[in-house]
Amino acid sequence: MKAPGNRKERWGFGPAFFFVIASVYANTAPAVEMFGRFEAQLVSEPEPIKTTLSDWGSEFDSGRRQWAVSQAEVGFRERGIEISVFTRALADLRVNSEAVSFYGQIARKEPLNEGERIPVALRVNGFSGSGIRSGYRHSEESWTISGGISVFKTRHLMSGTLDGEFVAAAENDYDFSADVDYVYYRDVIFDRPDVEKASGIGWAFDVAASWQPMEKLDLNFRAEDLFSRIRWEDAPFTRAQANTDNKSFDDDGYAVFAPTISGTEGNRDTFYQDLDPRFYVTAQWQEGSWLTVGHAQYQFGYGLYGAGFGRALADGTRILASYWPELDSIQLELTRAQWQVMISADGVEWSSVRAISLGLSYNY
Repeated sequence: MKAPGNRKERWGFGPAFFFVIASVYANTAPAVEMFGRFEAQLVSEPEPIKTTLSDWGSEFDSGRRQWAVSQAEVGFRERGIEISVFTRALADLRVNSEAVSFYGQIARKEPLNEGERIPVALRVNGFSGSGIRSGYRHSEESWTISGGISVFKTRHLMSGTLDGEFVAAAENDYDFSADVDYVYYRDVIFDRPDVEKASGIGWAFDVAASWQPMEKLDLNFRAEDLFSRIRWEDAPFTRAQANTDNKSFDDDGYAVFAPTISGTEGNRDTFYQDLDPRFYVTAQWQEGSWLTVGHAQYQFGYGLYGAGFGRALADGTRILASYWPELDSIQLELTRAQWQVMISADGVEWSSVRAISLGLSYNY
């Protein structure tokens, strides 16, 4: 096993060099097109996003999923060949709804139902990274298809499972036991000290297509993180059994504990992290200056659907408003020339928002 911390890999110069070369090249070659995008989506079913970021779990009430996805990319395209650099981050947490409700009761110190037994099944997968993408786009009169491969340096590893059970021993007391098996950049469960952060190399494929089968209809499809995997070196891990044997009571008489564990901690020489593919579909129909649109999105084993309407203005600008029932969100979208802006949220007060998406793209 290599001693963690001896690695001195740096990617700082590469993206900077890319920007300089791309800018000069774009100014000297008329056939070169610049493109870019920024996308971010945060969803928290169990509690508001603001609470999750500041005090995770304190307002859990219902729901099963939390995720965050973001990506910023800039590049150039010449004769169909695309080269770009990007930075991205992903976090995907899945937990059964019964555990969400019970954990919320504990966090708020609410009375428990004595004797109640609550199963816990939690899954987490996440990372951040930056890298380079190479692709190709081909366009004909009524359709366009593109594909690419990305290679990226990664950090902030978090992946694993927790399976166990809560038991309400009294209105103010509970027991907990679980099997934990996860790898991480920071031990958020047992607070393992002096953890050396792992680094990895990832790869992913993507495809996209657009088709106009008739004058009034536009269809768009995009798939990302196809066959995606990250290879980590020196990944810190814990495989253990946790329980509440080390338990005390606070000033309000409510049970509190620091988890007691028995098991194994260490570093894995090599760990492979798989990423779920993500799919996006949009269909748009235009009747005169009026537009109707349908959306479908599938990621992290979860399908979302939306529909809306809009208007095309005389200068070519398009304005769309859509509703996503699963997220209870309103999405507003503006397209003008090569620019596109999007915002979606389930509320206007940040303290109560549980789903928000932002997007900005140019010539993408």
